[in-house]
Amino acid sequence: MTLKERFMNRLMGKEVDKTPSGCTTTYGVVDFMKKCGYERPLADTDPVAMTELGYAGHQYGGFEWIKAMGWDILPLSEAFGCELGTPKIDLQYSVKGHPYAESIDNLAFPSNFLEKGRFPVFKENLKLLKKKVGEELAMFGESEGAFTCAANLVGTEQFMKWCMKKPDMVFKVLEVTKQAAIAAANFAIDHGADYYVYAEPSSGPALLSPKLWEKFVLPIEKEIASKVKGPVVLHICANTDPIIELMCETGMVGISIEEKADLKRAVEIAHKKGVKVFGNVATATTLFSGTPEEAYKEAITSLENGTDFLCPGCGIAPRSPLENILQLKKARDNFFK
Repeated sequence: MTLKERFMNRLMGKEVDKTPSGCTTTYGVVDFMKKCGYERPLADTDPVAMTELGYAGHQYGGFEWIKAMGWDILPLSEAFGCELGTPKIDLQYSVKGHPYAESIDNLAFPSNFLEKGRFPVFKENLKLLKKKVGEELAMFGESEGAFTCAANLVGTEQFMKWCMKKPDMVFKVLEVTKQAAIAAANFAIDHGADYYVYAEPSSGPALLSPKLWEKFVLPIEKEIASKVKGPVVLHICANTDPIIELMCETGMVGISIEEKADLKRAVEIAHKKGVKVFGNVATATTLFSGTPEEAYKEAITSLENGTDFLCPGCGIAPRSPLENILQLKKARDNFFK
């Protein structure tokens, strides 16, 4: 069984010999950059550097599948015209300006959307990475989801207020960003990705109540999942316990959750609905500032709690030590001896 076969079999609900170990969010790790010789910010915009850093997760971190499409979750927002901050070796792109904060009158999904932003770079990156790994490793693309993109376009604070007071405005923006989310995932799959991840941090319970999540996020995610050509995974940060059931009703094949969520409970809920769970070793604490022993122990706990894919709970902090990251595969290998 190849690593790709194991990964895809698990994702589609088939039996495998052991739990795949890797990362299904961003992993622009400085130690990976030093090992492979390609650093950010070059690896944010150059397809060769982006490819080599993506492969470094497997080559040096032991990840059993790999990421395409860069090291942030802003591809859609950038293509819509969001002003981005300047990235550094250990700093991701961030949103610095919201192009539709004053008015959404001119907001529309352009026919040439996939020619904007870094999508031409991603196209070459996907091609190069697919050529490099062939059928040995599964590959995924990732971007922000439709809800997070919408919040970026008008400003998160304003968008949250609209959710409570101006629902028609929310639906109007989501109708546009939905088209972008579908287009991005199908673009990735058309160019060799085996599955796609939508990161929706702006929809987490810290910002949006479960009631509003059900009203705004659930229907849009359902529609998106139904129109993407391949498997889709939904990642949401922080404590997602209040919306785990809703996340599992989106039609997406997997959910990715942080350590703040109850993994054991999430697995029980997800498996009843045929959904797989990715998670959930802590990134901000354990992998970034903990000891290798702590990382190993937490990885074992995730396996004991039934995770389907042993992963960090969120994007790996750039300065996380390689030795901590390597504990995931070590723990998995020992767990299944």
